[in-house]
Amino acid sequence: VLHEHEAYGMLTPEDIVTKSSNIGAAKIGIRLGPDRLHDYAWDFGFGQRTGIPLPGEARGMLYPVKDWTKVSIAQIPMGHGIAVTRLQMIMAMCALANNGWLMRPMLVSRLEDRAGNVVQQYAPQRVRQVISETADKQVVEALKTVVSPVGTAPGAAMKDYTVAGKTGTAQKVENGTYAEHKFISSFIGFYPADDPQLCISVVMDEPKEGYYGGQVCGPIFKEIAERCASYLNVPPDKNP
Repeated sequence: VLHEHEAYGMLTPEDIVTKSSNIGAAKIGIRLGPDRLHDYAWDFGFGQRTGIPLPGEARGMLYPVKDWTKVSIAQIPMGHGIAVTRLQMIMAMCALANNGWLMRPMLVSRLEDRAGNVVQQYAPQRVRQVISETADKQVVEALKTVVSPVGTAPGAAMKDYTVAGKTGTAQKVENGTYAEHKFISSFIGFYPADDPQLCISVVMDEPKEGYYGGQVCGPIFKEIAERCASYLNVPPDKNP
């Protein structure tokens, strides 16, 4: 049975993102159908290694459609029946920050010799276009509402920057079943939303003071983001 945080009534697709509606996400998944839902999840990088040059990377878990149960189509859109790594999550969010293009993750920008001369410079690499730029802009507009007073993470809003982000509140799996009162909470956001410079992911394993992602991770995102913006001299897009 899918539950909501509260009774919402009718929601637009943007409202579904704003309120983090489980039932709304499930209905979108059902309209997509199993094959398209799986293909989009795969294209965003879930269920496969990212190719980051570190050994031991996990692929997460995205079952092929033939192994889905009858309720998978409703579970997967709201986060059940799928397992992802932190890097996969932030790559998917960065695809939305890059006009729908999934980017290959990089650890090193350049190599220098002892004299400070650049020996090797690495450039960003596109992997594939997951969604159109038109669809991407609509999703980004919806993600902006998440940090609004009516969204799930108002504590992540920044004074001088427009933030686009999403909360996550996932039940932990123990011995093959979802634990009753154990959660992994998260907030992932990028800013300035229309010309992104930084994407930051905050993840908490079994937080003690509440467990909703926006509640426990949103304010920490804001604190980290403001210090990073100051350090990197990111031009504000609000109150310039």
